[in-house]
Amino acid sequence: MLDGGAGPFVGRMVQLVDNLIERVFPRLRRRALYAYPIGIAIFALAALARMGLSRWLQDTVPFLTFFLAILVTALVAGTGPALLVATASFFFSWYFFLPGPGWGEITPATVVALGSFAVLSFFIIAVVHLLNRKVESLMNERARNEALFQDSALGELQLEQLNIELRHRLKNTFAVIAGLVSQSARYSRDVDGFAQSLAGRLSAMGNAMDLIATRSFVGASLRELIAETLKPLVPPGTQRFEMGGPDTIIPGDVASALALTLHELGTNAIKYGAWSDARGTVSAKWTLSKIDEDEMSFELVWDERGGPRVSAPERRGLGTTLIDSGFPSAQVEREFNEQGVRCRMVAVLKQTTTRRTRGRAASLY
Repeated sequence: MLDGGAGPFVGRMVQLVDNLIERVFPRLRRRALYAYPIGIAIFALAALARMGLSRWLQDTVPFLTFFLAILVTALVAGTGPALLVATASFFFSWYFFLPGPGWGEITPATVVALGSFAVLSFFIIAVVHLLNRKVESLMNERARNEALFQDSALGELQLEQLNIELRHRLKNTFAVIAGLVSQSARYSRDVDGFAQSLAGRLSAMGNAMDLIATRSFVGASLRELIAETLKPLVPPGTQRFEMGGPDTIIPGDVASALALTLHELGTNAIKYGAWSDARGTVSAKWTLSKIDEDEMSFELVWDERGGPRVSAPERRGLGTTLIDSGFPSAQVEREFNEQGVRCRMVAVLKQTTTRRTRGRAASLY
């Protein structure tokens, strides 16, 4: 339990973070005179940190501190300064660490490392740019709602719900992005593997965020989420993927977690399972059953057929962790047999209807 002094302190810290995200950062991004010096300062700190960690970090991860610098710069200062930091990081890492120091001979490994860094940096900047635009769009919507409903009790409730959802969604999204960057770097053996795994996970989360944003951050269509997440992974050919089940609206947090889990299952199918050859197929079937007025049982079965024989992984990586425990409060069972992988997920989805959304949907889960 917080004592008398800790409670007000925590409240002030929460208020400070809200003020930074909603007011300070958008203003900085609109003022190049402040945004670019901030980006340069962040790059300088990242460069000093990377040089200081050289004795502990292997040369296979020369960009570790710079990914975080690019992410923070894009959030705080905007897209232009983030591109500047990415460019400076590119040449700094090339000169000092690949093979370093000095420009040295350009090897295929150097080209792959620098190319992966450039692509992934651009991807991170693009995702954060999209999120920044969504945040400012929501803030503009809030301003319009304030003008329209300032004398209405219903309008005040809508504004409060929008503010809460905006803060909650923004904090969770950037926390997940930071966690994915850190954990992907931890479990990756080289820069190329790190870039590919992180890019795919960020893409899956970005698709989920886009679906959530189209419904004013209320949630995402379950059917659309599964289809859009797996669409880039399904190999060419007829009847390689089959999906089926009732549609519903799932909360934003659940949608992001489910998208990451399905992405890992699809990626594993491409590498080792049914989609690794020309004949294997995958089906994703789910059911929904009502428990009471506030909860619904959700069960999804991922079933691979016709691929090579699979076995349980010897090493537990981030992908395995996301499948087994990435979906909140879900029970996950996986079977490895001659037919392929069979994964069964069971979870309870809570109803998320509010007065603001009941007019558009009878029940949202």
